[in-house]
Amino acid sequence: MDLKEQAISLQENGFIVIENVLTSDECDTYKSMLERDYLLHKDNYVGSNTKDHGLNNKVSEKTVYNMHNKDIKYFDLFDHNKTLPLINYMLQQGSYDNSEPVNLLNISARCPLQGSAKQQLHLDSNLPGKNGYPLILVALFMLDDFNENNGSTIVVPKSHLRDCYAETGKNYDDEVIVNAKHGSVLIFNGALWHGASEKLSSLSRWAVVLGYGRWFIKPSFDFVRNTPDSIFNQLSDERKRLIGLDTAPPLDEFTRVTRRSEQVEYIPGYRVGCN
Repeated sequence: MDLKEQAISLQENGFIVIENVLTSDECDTYKSMLERDYLLHKDNYVGSNTKDHGLNNKVSEKTVYNMHNKDIKYFDLFDHNKTLPLINYMLQQGSYDNSEPVNLLNISARCPLQGSAKQQLHLDSNLPGKNGYPLILVALFMLDDFNENNGSTIVVPKSHLRDCYAETGKNYDDEVIVNAKHGSVLIFNGALWHGASEKLSSLSRWAVVLGYGRWFIKPSFDFVRNTPDSIFNQLSDERKRLIGLDTAPPLDEFTRVTRRSEQVEYIPGYRVGCN
């Protein structure tokens, strides 16, 4: 499918799978990097005290957050030429001149462990979609095969057009398990109901989960403050803008009065993993 055909399918169904985005060797490389970063930082993670739907409970999975400040090579996923054009096309719709910026809002990876329960169906946009323009798109890079045994993603097609949330604990007749080979990318509307299925297998199931949104939506972490000098100094202007270093709000009216800056901004001196 060409770009417009992909966009039509994504708009209608709420999700699309693009195959053969990464090679097997690339998948293995990224898996090794994620295993390294997980082992390096996991003991310093701060837990969540939030009483919610359980999605913040990470005890049954490996998770790597803020991939942008771990290794410059991860950026090759963030702006991949087989995924970013579609994401930009969809998220610029309806903006001024259909050209306002798109930022990364969430930059993480997860690998559920054997025995991980089925996730509560949820959405990533914080608001149901109904018939408005998409606010958030998620690109899920599959570094391992996705199937019924390894905690593959469940989606409810067209649920991004509904004006409600999935009921807690309910199974829906129209749920679909996304089966695809490693190297594939699942792109879905952030308002689509989705969640991981039960993990029966002991095999690896790493996925890079990248949330993209319109520039005015708050990211999961403060990228302006948590980007190390060693990474920042290697970034092109386009990559700096992709992680929103020109869309942080001004400190006050004496600094700037526009919500977006002509220059990228960041606070130097951050060291990964420091408390």
